[in-house]
Amino acid sequence: MKTNDFSAILQTLNQVRESGKEILVVTHERPDGDAVGSFSAVVELLRSNGYAAAWHLQDPVPDCYSTFLSGENAEFTTAAEVNERYSLIFNVDASTVKRIGIGPASFAEITIPVVTLDHHPDNEHFGTWSYVDPEACSACEVVYCFARYADWQITTQAATYLLLGIVTDSGCFRFSNTMPRCLRIAADLLELKADHSRIIDRAYLSKPFPMALFEAELFRSGLRTALEGKFAWFTITGELLAKYSIDIRNTEQLIENLRSIDGVTVAALLKCTKSPGIFKISLRSKDPRISVGKVARRLNGGGHEMAAGGTIYAKSLEDAENILLKHVEQEMKNETQP
Repeated sequence: MKTNDFSAILQTLNQVRESGKEILVVTHERPDGDAVGSFSAVVELLRSNGYAAAWHLQDPVPDCYSTFLSGENAEFTTAAEVNERYSLIFNVDASTVKRIGIGPASFAEITIPVVTLDHHPDNEHFGTWSYVDPEACSACEVVYCFARYADWQITTQAATYLLLGIVTDSGCFRFSNTMPRCLRIAADLLELKADHSRIIDRAYLSKPFPMALFEAELFRSGLRTALEGKFAWFTITGELLAKYSIDIRNTEQLIENLRSIDGVTVAALLKCTKSPGIFKISLRSKDPRISVGKVARRLNGGGHEMAAGGTIYAKSLEDAENILLKHVEQEMKNETQP
């Protein structure tokens, strides 16, 4: 259920506080910097303000974010276990039931309260209460506002986690989602001693040498362009990943290399998966008139209008590329017409 203020979520948290059971914190599958930041911040905020909290990640995080996790990943196999062990699920940054990272448990069988803080405009408002602010640059911004509303202590550690999500989802304040409020929040987090240098070092300045070699070959062999150079994408194959021992979870930032090319309006990553016929895509737009969110929603995914992702089901890599190109071309044609 949607709510336009934080009071219902805080009231729900306080109602389960005395249950003796932990709150389970989750985020979306294949977590990025904002998911890791908001997820870790909520765990730290809950624990430092008198709540018992555990966390579960369905997928490993990219290596550059691994040091922003603390404690052990809670494991379970069924929704019945979740219902028995926990008092509430606190979801951040996952906008749909399909993307929420609760592993093998079926969301349809969850009976405990579920609350969500998010910033994705396509949020489905599933669960008990959801607060969604599409104007926020990141889920971390929404979490920060909730913590201030709840009058919670924000520790230095929590401040660092929150700044991580704000920095990465705004592209170091380069993207169009950088608004005055997120800059003011970032300044407040720095005053709370958030470790800005650690964030920059881990997220942007710690590339392993094999990754540099991988990127060089990817530019030579995996770069594709179309639509007079306005659309560029990398095709990432399992063979190339294996050659340099690169885990696919560490490739998400490669899309920024494409977005930085002069003349490119839409950038994409097309990733082969271990499952035949299933290809994952990430999409970015540099033109507000061209919604990659619409493209992603037509391709079994979702996200923001300028940054989104999805899944293509196709018989071959060539077919997947053709499907992706067709949808991007359609969107570019529709959105740029007078």
